[in-house]
Amino acid sequence: MKAAIVRQAGVVEIDDVPRPPIGEGEVLVRLRAAGLNRADVLVRDGRFAEQPPFPIILGVEGAGDVAAVGGAVTNVEVGQRVVLLPMLGCGVCDACRSDVDSRCRGLKFLGEHTDGTYAEYLAVPARNAVPAPDSLTYVELAASLLAYLTAWHMLVTRGGLQAGETVLVVGAGSGVGTAAVQLAAALGARVVATTGTDDKRDLLRGIGADEVVNYRQVPGFGAAVRSLTDGRGVDLVHNSAGGATIQESIRALRPGGRLIGMGSHSGPHADIDLYSVYRHEIDFRGAHAGDLREVPDVLALLAAGKVRPVVDSVFALADLVRAHERLVSPDRFGKVVLTID
Repeated sequence: MKAAIVRQAGVVEIDDVPRPPIGEGEVLVRLRAAGLNRADVLVRDGRFAEQPPFPIILGVEGAGDVAAVGGAVTNVEVGQRVVLLPMLGCGVCDACRSDVDSRCRGLKFLGEHTDGTYAEYLAVPARNAVPAPDSLTYVELAASLLAYLTAWHMLVTRGGLQAGETVLVVGAGSGVGTAAVQLAAALGARVVATTGTDDKRDLLRGIGADEVVNYRQVPGFGAAVRSLTDGRGVDLVHNSAGGATIQESIRALRPGGRLIGMGSHSGPHADIDLYSVYRHEIDFRGAHAGDLREVPDVLALLAAGKVRPVVDSVFALADLVRAHERLVSPDRFGKVVLTID
């Protein structure tokens, strides 16, 4: 089969590699599309926080058709369209048995710890092959599940978002950011978004943002956000940008507000004024991807069209270099997706 494989840091090759075998409880998926993720570039360059050994096939997100099933598989059948859940739990701990993948201490991810979705075929545990709604294309499926699942996990499971609250989405032009804007709006929240370009202002308003702050044009977006809330501050911050934006996120919150953090693209470390956390009783919570238990809620919204994947661009697998360039471009809005023919 064809796959995008990294054998040395910084070099990706489209090459012929053996098709993976499947075990008793596994599913072989013929991939049709792969969603690109910032982690792909970090793994490619040997800079991922939990860097796997080379060689590795890149790709965290994907969708396709079931090509074969192991003997013990009952949740899907050959020919069925599926979208992949990339979290690989140990399967035996209390968290895994409760479908709370994010708390499995042995949690691994496709494309980060094992071979991933930039390939024609991939073998996964049966629980990771999720039956897909017919209303979404392969490209939309590959762009959707992880982004919306992560945003749901941050906003609802960890953030406790309620209708009528005000949410700030930091870094709203990313895949997770656009998902968070749409989900927060669909759940009845007022949405404030930050972005680094004026070109994205109307795009963000078009998917549900009520107000947009260009963080490159103001000395600190926290004060700008507070002014949009008549000085009160927002109830909840969804932050997938990381270190450089944490203190301003704290400043944007009302007393007793919640900051939900996931991601470190602007840096893995933050310089925080602890007094601003203590004095205003800010609740700072971490988040990590999502859980299998959340998938039905997320897929129901996607299937009904209440939220719609934002796809920035689509590339063929053979055009992977350009796809990665687009992935890290500041002009990107939404997800970059590979098609796998």
